Amino acid sequence: MQRLSTKKRSFEEGVQFAWDGTSLEIAQTCLRKYAYSIVYGIKPKEESVHLLFGGLYASALELFYKLRAEGSSHEEALHKVVKETMINSWDRDEGCPTTFNDSAKTRPNLIRTIVWYIEEFGRENEGAMSTYHLQNGKPAVELSFALELTDDIIYCGHLDRVSLLGDDKYVMDQKTTGGALGSYFASQFSPNNQMSGYSWAGHMLLNSPIKGVIIDAAQIAVNFTRFERYVTYRSKAQLEEWRNSTIFSISVARQVTASAESIEDFPMNLSACGNYGGCPFRLLCSRDPGVRANFIKSDYIEHNWDPLEER
Repeated sequence: MQRLSTKKRSFEEGVQFAWDGTSLEIAQTCLRKYAYSIVYGIKPKEESVHLLFGGLYASALELFYKLRAEGSSHEEALHKVVKETMINSWDRDEGCPTTFNDSAKTRPNLIRTIVWYIEEFGRENEGAMSTYHLQNGKPAVELSFALELTDDIIYCGHLDRVSLLGDDKYVMDQKTTGGALGSYFASQFSPNNQMSGYSWAGHMLLNSPIKGVIIDAAQIAVNFTRFERYVTYRSKAQLEEWRNSTIFSISVARQVTASAESIEDFPMNLSACGNYGGCPFRLLCSRDPGVRANFIKSDYIEHNWDPLEER
């Protein structure tokens, strides 16, 4: 199987130098999964309903805050976002709505969740949370970054929105879940690569401390959507600890990639196969190495995840 990394801007001489939260998380979870997902660039033909639903939801809210920052009224932005989401969740090939294959995460419930979220959290009132404005006067919305982690490693990503609450700055993020909200759900965000990366990048971009990340969580059920807001904080020492751990993890992945002659040279982390409902490559890894190529052709498609590609 040919390495897709030869086509990616984030790779140089076959080794990844530009990283983001997704590739970091995968590499730390399992280097074989990293090889399949990032280096060789494949994914299952059947897209996860959770990724589909969550991606449409995040895109809708990002668009809402962008429209508001550009001067659209609350109602105008809401209408545009709903229209755009209806278009994006339409299967043009089949001429019908996209099939979600889930009793709770459906297209009507997606629209319901977007509308209810915007009504609950979308208004900016005096004394409440508001979008932070940069020194040039522009709102801190849709901030892409590519920051130097070391001399030969770049850390990339995208901040949907930086907000002000009092005198403190926070990065905003939204999450969806089918499970219950509460302290157990909130505990997954500290420690957490994505949230630490957001805080570190926000500090570097703005040259100003970021208090932490505000996470607006939505519990999606068949007949209701429930919201809760959480805050996860990061101190300067915690961010330095995250940076050091990140550099170590990336260095290991780069060394393995540089020396690997085949995908079997990337070691498996067998303790991670069942995480989050099961790894998408679990069945593939369970096959004899001699027949895996046949299953890749039949069950997987090319997936060009590249941190340096513009969103």
